[in-house]
Amino acid sequence: MIHINLLPTNEVEEASSRRKELLLAGGLFTLTLAAVLSVYFFQGTRLYAVRNELSQRENQIVAIRKQNQDLEKMERQKKETEGKIRVVHLLTSPARRSASVHILDDLSDSAPQMLWLTEFTEVKGVAKINGKSVDNQTIAAFARQLANSHYFKKVEIRETVQEKPIANPRNQAVGKGSPSDTLPIPVTRFLVEASIDYLPGVQQEEAKEESAAKDAESKANKSSTEERK
Repeated sequence: MIHINLLPTNEVEEASSRRKELLLAGGLFTLTLAAVLSVYFFQGTRLYAVRNELSQRENQIVAIRKQNQDLEKMERQKKETEGKIRVVHLLTSPARRSASVHILDDLSDSAPQMLWLTEFTEVKGVAKINGKSVDNQTIAAFARQLANSHYFKKVEIRETVQEKPIANPRNQAVGKGSPSDTLPIPVTRFLVEASIDYLPGVQQEEAKEESAAKDAESKANKSSTEERK
């Protein structure tokens, strides 16, 4: 069978050129689409892997935090146990057993003339001292002297009450006395409160040790943070 091309030569060449351009454009579009799809699937796969790795890291962080909490709990329990052991040692130490004798000695030595102690009580480290004196100046002198003791802290005069004068004991002395010896003696009842330190100096040393331990821990945490950065 014979085909006869009745189109002009120029039109045939233009049609052939357009077909080639269409084929080329289609090929480029296909390649571009394939490249875009490849990048999309690659990024999707990478994103999935990153999400899985992030989930694993989060699980590890949760586990590490739990371990840190357990360690902190153990450290607290250790410190509490050490504190209890220290208290037992302090309560059974020779200094603690002899503290009561020194406290009574300082109390007696601090009392000036014309001042009488009538009652001494101590509850949970707080002492209440009741007594009588001839005037407020003598009471103030007693409080100042007591504050110089290593065992009495925060000495304060809580109460002073004027009472009826009492008979001068010199009236009962044998022989003649001066006219002033026959006068009654004024009496002021007082209450002094103070904190008792059975182991003076020990609390200061413990505070220094605790402060030094906190400083060392703070420096260690700071250096650890810098290393992580």
